[in-house]
Amino acid sequence: MRVRLAMSPKILQKNRQFTLKLPRRAAFGKEEFFVSSCNSRAVDWIDRWPKWPLHGLVICGPPGSGKTHLSAVWQARSNAAGFKGNEILQGLEVLLNNESLKSCFVDDADCADQEILFHIFNCVVSRGGQLVVTAVEPPARWAQGLPDLVSRLKTLPVTQIERPNDEMLQVVLMKMFSDRQLTVSLDVLTYIIVRMDRSFDSARYVVETLDVASLSYQRAITIPFVREVFKEWT
Repeated sequence: MRVRLAMSPKILQKNRQFTLKLPRRAAFGKEEFFVSSCNSRAVDWIDRWPKWPLHGLVICGPPGSGKTHLSAVWQARSNAAGFKGNEILQGLEVLLNNESLKSCFVDDADCADQEILFHIFNCVVSRGGQLVVTAVEPPARWAQGLPDLVSRLKTLPVTQIERPNDEMLQVVLMKMFSDRQLTVSLDVLTYIIVRMDRSFDSARYVVETLDVASLSYQRAITIPFVREVFKEWT
């Protein structure tokens, strides 16, 4: 059974004043993005911008794989507008009311209103800009996809991000613990990896929570301690 991302109320209550000083925040700089074989092709596409052959890019991958983070890196470089799929109407309004905006990033595009996304695509192309969209599956596999939209998105290159393998997760976890001046044995890392979701988001949250719990309880991060913390999550 894999541990899901949820902070234990008992851990929070143990030292509430301390834990409230450690809010989670999204860090979307390139320096916080871990490059591995599972995402290197997508990273190459972002690094090649603005020398793209067409009007944008589709980045696919499972939840927590880093596609939002990587797209946000491109958004910052290109000064593009950015919206979640469920905010697509507001996104179109922003584009229409600001003619200086040429490019756009739509996260979770497979959850967006497809007619509105179709208009955003056309607006971006007409302005000579580029559209980056993220989704779990390529547009050709979207359920009940709008034909006109799908045909246009299919002209864009698609790059896939896979879930990180165990070796990559071990490196990532080791670095994250080290960044917090925490020493964790390989046995503990192995114990964590086989019990967590295989994603970089999950790794960040596991490390953050174990750090908070370790300081709150004044205990080292050992297998028995990790077992106790994980038990609170399940």
